[in-house]
Amino acid sequence: TQAPVWDPRAGRVMGVNALGGAPAAATPELYREKGYRYPPEYGPLAAVVPGTPGGLFAMLAEWGRLPLAKVLEPAIELADGFPIEAQLAGTLRRHRERLSGWPFSRALFLPRGGEAPEAGEIFRQPGLARTLRRFVEAERAALAAGADRQRAILAADELFYRGTLARELADAIRAEGGLVTAADLAAWRPRFE
Repeated sequence: TQAPVWDPRAGRVMGVNALGGAPAAATPELYREKGYRYPPEYGPLAAVVPGTPGGLFAMLAEWGRLPLAKVLEPAIELADGFPIEAQLAGTLRRHRERLSGWPFSRALFLPRGGEAPEAGEIFRQPGLARTLRRFVEAERAALAAGADRQRAILAADELFYRGTLARELADAIRAEGGLVTAADLAAWRPRFE
């Protein structure tokens, strides 16, 4: 995620760089040892430290006005299920072979016994819905403990990058053969330029 944002307090446009970086273990030597000339384009070894959540949390905390719960409400609703459109169903069908290579991808994107959903079928992302609800709960808990709006939003960032969710994410990535660790997640920060 990269975004130009007008900062009214500074009176200028800020650049937010929330691109995910390579994990510390992603060295040229590692990829050569695994028989790659370049890092792979797809799969667990291609995974970078996810930057989008942190970038969005930072922008909302710094320049937003709404609580995280309100901002995430439509995303949670969609993650709970929506009628999948023909274009996305077709994309999943075209990439079926690649998606079947990884258990998490297969379970999510090929839920019909290894087949992509049909257009109009309700597409659910229960793991995403749970994660988004955990972000909202982190915000609520921080507010209940006396945090202001900004710190409450950043409690979700803490959960994702340094808390229990960071460890769960790193464990899941590592179980699939990826390189992202809890330390990689903890070290990641968006840049404001």
